[in-house]
Amino acid sequence: MTRALSLVCCLVAVVTSLSMAAEKFQPADFQTRATFELVVNKSKYLKPGTSKVTAQSAFVSLAHGLIPGNSDGLEVVFFEKRVIDLPDLMNNDAKVIRQSASYAAMVLFLDKEHRVWQVNLSYVVPGTTIAKTIAWKPDELKRYFSQVSYTKTRLALKSSGSYSEDDPSQDVIKLSWNVDLNLPVKRAVQR
Repeated sequence: MTRALSLVCCLVAVVTSLSMAAEKFQPADFQTRATFELVVNKSKYLKPGTSKVTAQSAFVSLAHGLIPGNSDGLEVVFFEKRVIDLPDLMNNDAKVIRQSASYAAMVLFLDKEHRVWQVNLSYVVPGTTIAKTIAWKPDELKRYFSQVSYTKTRLALKSSGSYSEDDPSQDVIKLSWNVDLNLPVKRAVQR
C-alpha cells in the first residue's frame, strides 16, 4: 500500500509540474529573429555550398558543468519553427524538435561575475553538422559579444559576425550569424 501511495504521489507531482510548465507557456518567451549561414567552399567532410537557418524562436537554459573547466554557461537553441512543445523543451532537451528541424545553438560560457569568456556555435541542417568555438580571445569577445546582458532570469544578446577557416589543405568555410534577442532563461540543467 505504501508503495502504491508513493507511486501516486510521484505521478501527481509530475503531472502538476507539467501542467504548471504549460500554464507558464507564453509565445513571447520564445520569439526572436536570428539568422545563421554556412558557406562551404572546400571541405573533406562537408558538402560544398551555402545553407541557412532563419530562426523564429529560441530557448535559453542556464547550464552547469560544461566542458571546459566545469563551467556555467547559457545555452541558446534557435529554431526555424515556432516553439509549441514546451514539455519537450523543459524535460527532454528539445530532442523531438531537434530531430525534425534545422537549428543553431550558441553556448555563452560565463565566469564567476557572469561575463562571457567563450562562445561556441553549433549549426545543424540536414546532412551537415558543425560546431566551432567562434570567440574566445578578448578582441573577438569585444567585437562580437559586447552587447550581452544577463541577469539570473533574462538574457539580452545582440551580435552579428562571422567565423572563417581558410586553410587550403583542410577546410575553407565561413559561418556567420546575426542575433537580436531578449528572452527569459527558462530552466537550469546539469551537463
